Amino acid sequence: MLNFASPPQHLPSVEPLLLPDPPESPRSAEGAPEVSVVVGAYSREDFVIPAVQSVLDQTIDRRRFDVLVTKNFRSLRVDRFLETHGIESLFDEDRTINRWLFRAARSTRAPLIAFLDDDDLFEPTRLEHVLEVFRAHPQTGYYRNRVSVVDERGAPIPEAYWGKNEIDPLFDGTGPVWVGPDQKEAMLPFIRRTYSFFNSSTIVLRREVLRPDLTSPYEGFSSPDPFFLIAAIASPFGLFLDDRRLTLYRHHGGNVSGEVRTLRKGLADHRQLTKIARSAGLSGYAGWFEQRSREVEKRLLSESIVEGVAKMEGRPAVARRAGEYARFLGRHPDQRHWDFETWAALAYGSASVLFPAGAQRAYAVRRTRRAYAASSAR
Repeated sequence: MLNFASPPQHLPSVEPLLLPDPPESPRSAEGAPEVSVVVGAYSREDFVIPAVQSVLDQTIDRRRFDVLVTKNFRSLRVDRFLETHGIESLFDEDRTINRWLFRAARSTRAPLIAFLDDDDLFEPTRLEHVLEVFRAHPQTGYYRNRVSVVDERGAPIPEAYWGKNEIDPLFDGTGPVWVGPDQKEAMLPFIRRTYSFFNSSTIVLRREVLRPDLTSPYEGFSSPDPFFLIAAIASPFGLFLDDRRLTLYRHHGGNVSGEVRTLRKGLADHRQLTKIARSAGLSGYAGWFEQRSREVEKRLLSESIVEGVAKMEGRPAVARRAGEYARFLGRHPDQRHWDFETWAALAYGSASVLFPAGAQRAYAVRRTRRAYAASSAR
């Protein structure tokens, strides 16, 4: 277990900078919880009970935390479980995740807010470690830990099948990292090399980070994770990036992060995040999210070609998609990497125009290999 009496070891070369008058450590009124956990579920009830149970199984006293579930469905099984354990539940039919998530967060009363997606799980010691961090580093406004990956049944998936964002390898060499309130711009090169806003189930915020002037205009976002980071960067608080794997991130058939529709929403979010960072005077972060916007757009365009082939669109439609992707690469030389991923979609689209039947067979092979890899991972 780390000793949190002093800042973590193995810090990057930039030393922590302390505010002359640091804000007080988050405290609750007598009898009130120290941290509130918001569990969000949209149109999916399969994993809600295990998610909430992972919070109830925390090693700290139950009086130190509370749980709020927000969902858009009613389920006798889930509702009876929540009622039995004295857990408050909100019914919210809003289709936009940030709106219903922020509404739930505003309904909590603890000074710290932790988030848990319905299909993820907390390790039993997670909240204990989180409270240790905020107590030892009272200037922290944003906390994030790494993940371990599990399958639909909650069984571990071998690391060979994890994505790079799930491995988050930089922390293997640094250990936990504390970013002081005045370090956030200087530490951007380090933060860019991490996945420090991946998955809201890894994030805990000081309540003051969710300022109304930020959350109200941007509640239309489809993904809260990067917004939480930018809101924290724009706040007067620091960041604690924990190298421990305290969240179980679940792979299952309902994960949709690679779908064209999701990528389209992600592109809109990243463009808005660029505007937020620029309006907050965070020019370095604005540039970072602008670059990320191009990366998301590149993936969106390449996946659109694959989608067109999968839907058996005609040659003109696929050719139009491929042409749009080629023009994008022409406008953005920084995205013209000499790797398979960059050019495969273009070749795939060209093959579909010239040899539609062959492209369909290639798509079937690709889909079979992905399904086999997913089943092997389980």
